Amino acid sequence: MEKLDPAAGGKTDPWAKAFEDARTNKENPLHVWVGSFVDGVPVGATELQKQWRKQAGYWEHELKTRRESNDSKFTEAWDLKRDGSDKWFGYGTGFPDRRVRSAAHGEFLVEPEGDAVVKGIHTAGVFSSGLSTRHTGVLMSPRFVINSNSISVRALGSNARVRLVIENYPLGNGGIFPARPLDRDQFGWHVLNSKYRIGQHAHLEFVTNMVDRAHFAVDRIVTGDALQPPAASTVPISFLLEDEAPASVGQLVDRYFGRLRQTVRSWQSGTANENEVAFLDFFVRRGLLPVTLSKLPHLDQAIKRFRRLEHQLRVPRRAPGVLETVAYNQPLFESGRHTQPAHAVPRRGLSLFGDEPFRTTDSGRLQLAEQTAAATNPLTARVMVNRLWHHVFARGIVATVDNFGHLGARPSHPKLLDHLAARFVRDGWSIKRMLKHLVTSKAFRQSSRANGRALKIDPGNRFLSHMPVRRLDADAIRDSILAVSGQLDTKMYGPGIDVYYTSKTEGGGAKGPLDGGRRRSVYLRIRRNAHNPFLEAFDAPKPTTTRGRRDVTNVPAQSLTMLNDPFVIDQAAKWSADLVSRQPTVGGRVQEMYERAFTRSPTPSELRVTLEYVAAVEKEHADAPDEATRRRRVWQDVAHAFFCLKEFIYVE
Repeated sequence: MEKLDPAAGGKTDPWAKAFEDARTNKENPLHVWVGSFVDGVPVGATELQKQWRKQAGYWEHELKTRRESNDSKFTEAWDLKRDGSDKWFGYGTGFPDRRVRSAAHGEFLVEPEGDAVVKGIHTAGVFSSGLSTRHTGVLMSPRFVINSNSISVRALGSNARVRLVIENYPLGNGGIFPARPLDRDQFGWHVLNSKYRIGQHAHLEFVTNMVDRAHFAVDRIVTGDALQPPAASTVPISFLLEDEAPASVGQLVDRYFGRLRQTVRSWQSGTANENEVAFLDFFVRRGLLPVTLSKLPHLDQAIKRFRRLEHQLRVPRRAPGVLETVAYNQPLFESGRHTQPAHAVPRRGLSLFGDEPFRTTDSGRLQLAEQTAAATNPLTARVMVNRLWHHVFARGIVATVDNFGHLGARPSHPKLLDHLAARFVRDGWSIKRMLKHLVTSKAFRQSSRANGRALKIDPGNRFLSHMPVRRLDADAIRDSILAVSGQLDTKMYGPGIDVYYTSKTEGGGAKGPLDGGRRRSVYLRIRRNAHNPFLEAFDAPKPTTTRGRRDVTNVPAQSLTMLNDPFVIDQAAKWSADLVSRQPTVGGRVQEMYERAFTRSPTPSELRVTLEYVAAVEKEHADAPDEATRRRRVWQDVAHAFFCLKEFIYVE
């Protein structure tokens, strides 16, 4: 009785907050209790029963009206509280064995830390977090044709999202395809606008984000032409009002306690219905029932042990992939007209390997992989070996590395190509072994200086009578600058580094450090709409499609980049600072610079010219404010000059 005093407690007391909310919130189960007092005095039996029946009649009519309105405006697509979940597809640790099961009414999550044991009690649905929010999950609906202006999803979640994937295109987010973040711990409606996608194939995708804790749950999906969500058809107070009207305040108290006992027993036995769960969740979520360790000391050890074990769960590392669901044949889009699909094209590989469609009910990806890597198919090994040869020798045995068809070039050494392809397969398709074989070959160890006879017979060096002079790739130039300056971080793995911009690029994302965190270029993050300006100057390909052969140009912009790029200037300063701090003499510094930049000692004439250059630079900086500043500027200029030498970016 004391706990149900609407005037009891302060502003921080959960009961006081609940009573305050009940004064204006008709869905609050305590709304009846607040109305049973006038100026702190209980109303009489007649008035109490009148108010009870009024509330019961109001909600019976209101909920009936809401359901009828929902039925007229929306069509049920899936009710995952009851059935249909077996046709959905689940992946990740949140869906063991890839099976999608609907949890019963009364689902809950143990809080990972803090005094609270649980936050709330949920109605039935499909949950990605049966035991832990450290479980990841992807949930996909069956494929369907969009036939309405909106698709409304009733879901909850944290660090998760739902999106409508159109025609299996995986990269569309909220700006391209309808999507919504899931960031509420209670079930609520999320409307996806599908007005401009009517007639297209789609599927719904729920996914946890790449964080340590994330989860989602979904129980209903409806379609309709309205862009507003369906009205709520379950409210916490309705379960209380199903009982007979009390004749006194004392009986009203008994109604509350009786209903709470009934819902707790139903929840314990797993037989609670939706109204019972909504009623129980109200009291749990507001802390009106004992749901904390301080109030449940007998659960302290069990909860601590559960949390200790739960914290040991490993969050899986994720990589982009393709999920197998229900296979189908794509239609032919003649002349690229995607709105006018023609006949369906059976799933099969290249006609070069046979015209028969794959005999499978799956997508055919496995069959395509088997066909591509089959021992009877020499093309894959030849293409890969040719690309490796091109990478090592600057020209493939087949010059058109991206075209082995009728329009491609003929191999210069067909038997050599076959030999290397056979060896590649025999060595387990090992790229490392093949590269080792190529770089230890006599052909690779040849001099780049050709004799007159070779130039006359084979001016294009098609038969590799000498090693071609090559410019380093853009990535290798950048990595070489970092290595020579002593700044290169050679550690393996880790997240990508954001690109550095001299000015903000629209849509380019976060701005990274000037030196790329000293990481190798392979760890620089790649964005289609924001390229690394230094790498781009040296022909790094734009990441819009695959490229078997990079362009190799020689344009003024490259020299200007080496002279003016802030990355090069910064690394020259760091190299000079390191050099001056360790080498006390001018001659020692020059000797070390040749060894680090070119892996060789300078010739006598080179040493003389370089020392003369150092002397000239010293005169240019004679007006420096002090000796330390003058020395730093001089050797930064010398280091910068070494970076700009042709020998630094070309391999003979």
